[in-house]
Amino acid sequence: MKIPDVTAVVVTYQSRAIVDATMRLLRAAHESGALDCVVVDNASTDGTTAFLESRHNWARIIASPVNLGYGRGCNRGLELARTRYVMFMNPDVTIEADSVAVLARFLDEHPQAGIVAPATLCGDGRLQSAGDLPTPLAVILQAAGLKRSCCFRRPITPGSAAFRANWLCGAILMARKNLMDELGGFDRRFFLYFEETDLCRRARLSGAELWAVGGAIAQHVVSSSARIVQPGLDKGGCLSEHFFRSRFYYIAKHHGLLTAVATEIGELAVLAVKDMLRLVFRKRERQLLARLRAPILAFPAKEDHKWK
Repeated sequence: MKIPDVTAVVVTYQSRAIVDATMRLLRAAHESGALDCVVVDNASTDGTTAFLESRHNWARIIASPVNLGYGRGCNRGLELARTRYVMFMNPDVTIEADSVAVLARFLDEHPQAGIVAPATLCGDGRLQSAGDLPTPLAVILQAAGLKRSCCFRRPITPGSAAFRANWLCGAILMARKNLMDELGGFDRRFFLYFEETDLCRRARLSGAELWAVGGAIAQHVVSSSARIVQPGLDKGGCLSEHFFRSRFYYIAKHHGLLTAVATEIGELAVLAVKDMLRLVFRKRERQLLARLRAPILAFPAKEDHKWK
């Protein structure tokens, strides 16, 4: 029997309605001998675990008694992986067996590559991009409406030549198991958002290369899990309670606490100026109030539990 090169780690939360397509394609890859699979369910109450156990018991199903968050859930799957490569996935991402093989082969052929990501077609019609890491200045520029000036990113076009990047989207990543062990996995302080940004930065600092591989293709229904938690959320939107805490922690960790404080104060100032201008021109949209309702100068809560 062929020993798999890859372990797919899927982290679920209230994913009963979306995870079946993901698992059906992973099963095809599993049956071809290409991968093992671990699913870590974050204490779902919608029957996700029971569904997986009844329909996809070919995979190893781990039912967490508490919601670990995404990065911590990935870490739990990483602990169980015994393959050279580990592919971390959202429950609303699908990937064919041949694309899994393309990513694994790229890592085989490029010893300096530590983390790779496929071309990903998002459910809203966009292509997932890759490129620069976010910076404090980028936060201010984005608040000012200068999103294109924030940092350089380019879409990963299906079939295009692979290119190096400093940031890859965490919806689906394949990494070397030994690199993940060396880095200690995902930073456990991140509950949701920026966990892959932090991982990419630490991987680059360790000397590993990050590559976007257009020869592998995945599909992603963007924000589907988040919209289950917050039904009114727009496509591509974020859960602000976690997003802004994680962003503040990321900036403080890598750029210093004073810079993180100055960044958020600067963001608020820019939004205030924009809203005053909208008031002058009698435009209804107000951004500052919405931002003030979200966490400000706040870190993610410290983890109050460990996996037993």
